Amino acid sequence: MFPPILLALCALLCTACVLSEPADEPLPQLVIGGSPYAPYFYRDVHGDYAGIDVEIAIEACRRIGYEPVFRELSLDERFDALAAGEVDCLWCCLTMGGREDEFLWAGPYLHTKRVTVVRMGSGIDSLEDLAGKRVAVQAGSTSERVLVDGLEAEFSALAQFTVFPELGQVFAALRSGYVDAAAGMESALKQYLDDHPGEYRCLNMSFRSQAQGIAFRRGGDSTLVQKFHDVLADMTAGGTTADIIRTHGLNVEKNVYGGTSSADSRNAK
Repeated sequence: MFPPILLALCALLCTACVLSEPADEPLPQLVIGGSPYAPYFYRDVHGDYAGIDVEIAIEACRRIGYEPVFRELSLDERFDALAAGEVDCLWCCLTMGGREDEFLWAGPYLHTKRVTVVRMGSGIDSLEDLAGKRVAVQAGSTSERVLVDGLEAEFSALAQFTVFPELGQVFAALRSGYVDAAAGMESALKQYLDDHPGEYRCLNMSFRSQAQGIAFRRGGDSTLVQKFHDVLADMTAGGTTADIIRTHGLNVEKNVYGGTSSADSRNAK
């Protein structure tokens, strides 16, 4: 049996060893700005951030040793918040086309297709058929910019062009008959189409197919941007991004790899 003094000394030494062990260093934070846009970025029934972009961001940050901190921004304030340094990046279904020189980009990591949705049997079969019709879009969205840019051409004959704060309001306007067509991202509009099978269809011509990326401020940390670029590529190559897309019921070939289906239009289902 060990003498009491020896036991006390061993206990003291063990305590000293524990106290001398360095505490785990907190991970550096990445403040991510996102705008409500299901299924990419939204709050679930518990008030927690959820969605495709949130899941991809969490996994990408885990792999390179960052703690993601999400901040909700309106579409109108997101670019100002990034420029002011209030967020480190914008990570919410943001298309790169036309903005290549405005930001440092990580990606692309997803692809998107912009469409117009109309009622079945409406007689609207192409963008040209929108002449004299009423179209709704979400305010501040890229779809709004695409439409506005085109108003001098094929959209110049629209009878009415209306913007709403939320995409759900855009679809509600279509459902109520206030407008004849709703424009937006196919994957985002899908949630509304799925609730009303057989009632709506996408036009057989999209506004444009574009790559999505993470936008960082120009002049920012290019090394960090490259790290995210590389880890997103790894997640795509390894199938992680595809798994996330698949759990949200979206087409992997179209949304991850930028492929298209054999038909450019489909009935809502």
